[in-house]
Amino acid sequence: MCSLRSKIAIAALLAACFGAHAQEPPATQQPPVPPDTVANLSLQKSVITEQMKAPMVLNQQGISGVVNVDKIAAIPSFLGNADPIRFVRLLPSVQLNTEAEGGLYMQGGDHSHTLVSQNGVPIYGMSHLLGLFSVFNSPHFKGMKYATSAGKELRIGGQIDMELKDTVARKICGEVSLGLLSAQGTLNLPTGSNSAITVSARRTFINLVYGSVLKFGGEPLKYGFTDANITWLWKPTKRDRVWVDVFGCLDNAGFSGGVIQELDAKWYNALGALHWNHYYTEATLKQSLYFTTFGMDPQVRAANIYGRMESYIRDWGYKGNLHWKDWDFGANLSFYHVQPQNPYSEGHFNMTNTSSVPDQRAVEATVYGKYHRILGYWLELEAGLGANWYLSPEKHSYWGLNPEISLKADLMDAGKLDLRYGIRRQNTFQLGISDIGLPWEFWVMAGDIQAPQWSHGASLSYNGNFFDGYLSVSAEAYYRQLYNQLEYTGGLMDIYSGRYSLESNTAKGRGRAFGFNLMLQKQKGKLSGWVSYAFSRSLRTFDIMPDTEYPSIHERLHEVDVVATYDFGRIDVGATFVAATGTPYTQPIAFYVVDNHMVCEYGPYNGKRLPTYMKMDISANWYFHKGPKGKNGINVSVYNVLGRENALGYGLHVNKDLTAYTFAPTTINVKVMPSVGYFHTF
Repeated sequence: MCSLRSKIAIAALLAACFGAHAQEPPATQQPPVPPDTVANLSLQKSVITEQMKAPMVLNQQGISGVVNVDKIAAIPSFLGNADPIRFVRLLPSVQLNTEAEGGLYMQGGDHSHTLVSQNGVPIYGMSHLLGLFSVFNSPHFKGMKYATSAGKELRIGGQIDMELKDTVARKICGEVSLGLLSAQGTLNLPTGSNSAITVSARRTFINLVYGSVLKFGGEPLKYGFTDANITWLWKPTKRDRVWVDVFGCLDNAGFSGGVIQELDAKWYNALGALHWNHYYTEATLKQSLYFTTFGMDPQVRAANIYGRMESYIRDWGYKGNLHWKDWDFGANLSFYHVQPQNPYSEGHFNMTNTSSVPDQRAVEATVYGKYHRILGYWLELEAGLGANWYLSPEKHSYWGLNPEISLKADLMDAGKLDLRYGIRRQNTFQLGISDIGLPWEFWVMAGDIQAPQWSHGASLSYNGNFFDGYLSVSAEAYYRQLYNQLEYTGGLMDIYSGRYSLESNTAKGRGRAFGFNLMLQKQKGKLSGWVSYAFSRSLRTFDIMPDTEYPSIHERLHEVDVVATYDFGRIDVGATFVAATGTPYTQPIAFYVVDNHMVCEYGPYNGKRLPTYMKMDISANWYFHKGPKGKNGINVSVYNVLGRENALGYGLHVNKDLTAYTFAPTTINVKVMPSVGYFHTF
């Protein structure tokens, strides 16, 4: 049970939020056996030791692997709040995001190409406003897997998956933290000899301390969110594990300034899932039933015009997978109900605009099989084939095959090579007015607006460990062709002036992505971290100009990431440094009003680039107590210690009476921001 000191700390700091540490599960190839109390305590102590020795990042195939969530607290994040998604953005396979970007762009793909999931269940809105936080409380999870290919899932990009804890705890344990920006925590509570419940919660109060500092375009940004996770784990037999998982979050944002008189936005995520794993002697069967949704309802008043843009996506699904010896079989089924952006506006440009964009209902199903074979002493083969059926909102059927083949060479002490080729498909698109994380992004199903997107491509990856595992080298070169791409070309003025049409505000085309990632990581010792470099091209060709190839809006030609932590015992320090080429943008060249309609003329599409991006964060944890039974201490972090004001884009800035305008950089005005927080685990 908790000590009196632990209880007092929890009650004084955060009555509504609690925290937990997981124990290491047995290997999934063997039937799980619930340990007795003595064995459990011994296992917990050994697991804590192994977690401390394990590297922060374990790359297993190129720049794909596992993140040790217990170690990311040593890495600086936004105002000291450890966040797994912001952490994974420091990997070379993920392109840099600005302070106001909530997406995950992996190896030249769009944000919607990356599947973000919680124990395999899709999360369609994985970031809170401006990407400052993700929706995940890292202590709630066992770990985080990341891959540059989504594997069996219907996405043409990579995957980030947060893994639920799979060991039943024998005692109450948890973690709480309280800082200037947020309070959060997790409680792990046994509910019987073979079951336990994990509860996590988080609440921000960003405007209480930083209301006068956090600005967008020079104007104050009001914002707050609440999120919570509840997971019940039950082990009815030695061969079965059942999870009941519930998650929800709600965001509220407000903004006023310049041409925008008032912005009031609310958006939400929710998830409910039932998972069941059964462990046979030589096989493992995994099944999941789930419901997940994401929706938003922003309302804007600008230049005496009122606009509202509701949208949502709802996904009911089943996933089943059977792993038997060298074979892997599975089936997925999803039912979608989607409301694309449905704007309503009224004002002096037009009396009323009710576009009434119809909602969409669609179905997709997949079956797949994969075989693994050792061909010799140093060569392995993996070959798989999936079959996909999709019924569009217009009741049109689409069929496709997803073959994949991998040839692995074990070079012994020299490392491992992996050559892969595959075809991937996806039936969802994400579009939006902005690309800076504001609540105007929405989902659309494939169909008459655009056929399902697909890609084919190849990659060559390398992994090696040297100097008795102290240094690891990971590298990956890739090339992909993208087909049936869709990009949003509309803006707020199209909605305000009553000319909104989803079909006319999209551009159709194709693309290609290629590049190279390199990561050198020091895995052992008091000093750990990595240096990485990424070269990436992400190009698109649209039907409006079929002979011209443009860089995508998220393309960064070069990026360097440096991550370092040092453990002094009672104190550990960490620092991150990022430098990257600026992203492309389309420069406006003129603005005027014709027949009560706002008109903006632009130069070449994505013809300009923002200045070079550069940022450095530092942090330190000072432990009052640090041991196997818990720890507590103070975290001090400094965000953007260099004080560099990085541009998010160049925007049109119009005064309230529409008599003057300028084209100027837009920033979030986040300069040097220190933060102090208290943490306690037990």
